[in-house]
Amino acid sequence: MEIREIIDAFFTYVVPLIAIALSIVSLHESRKINKVQLRLNEMEEELKKYELEKIEKEREAVNKPIVEARIYNVSKGKYRLKIWNSSQATAYDVDFEVPEELKNLVYKDKVPFEVLEAGKSFEEYITFYYGAPPKLTVKTTWKNASGEKYEKEQWVAF
Repeated sequence: MEIREIIDAFFTYVVPLIAIALSIVSLHESRKINKVQLRLNEMEEELKKYELEKIEKEREAVNKPIVEARIYNVSKGKYRLKIWNSSQATAYDVDFEVPEELKNLVYKDKVPFEVLEAGKSFEEYITFYYGAPPKLTVKTTWKNASGEKYEKEQWVAF
């Protein structure tokens, strides 16, 4: 009978204790897994937000014209100011300005340029003489198809 009592005691006391211990371990492990899953869900959400922002910026870039300027040397002592549309959208009413004290250096024959398509450009004559500054600021202004005004100021050098 002693063996029977031991077996009964084992199933009465030890098996429930083992079950409780396994339940506690299982609960602890499931909490750890839930924390990892929650962090993974947060990271996925952040990644989706980033992808949506990237798509929106690309969409804006397609619809937003960007007009830039630079000076290049045609031949000895002859320079041109090149204005071009470096985006994928058409720019309208393109114009540029230089500082007041340097306005006599740049001829403005072609501005305002009514329509400047993507990748297209136009040039204006620019004079350079001894004593002129080696670089100047050019402020380009333009509009997009819906009439929003943009401007960009940049340094250009001879």
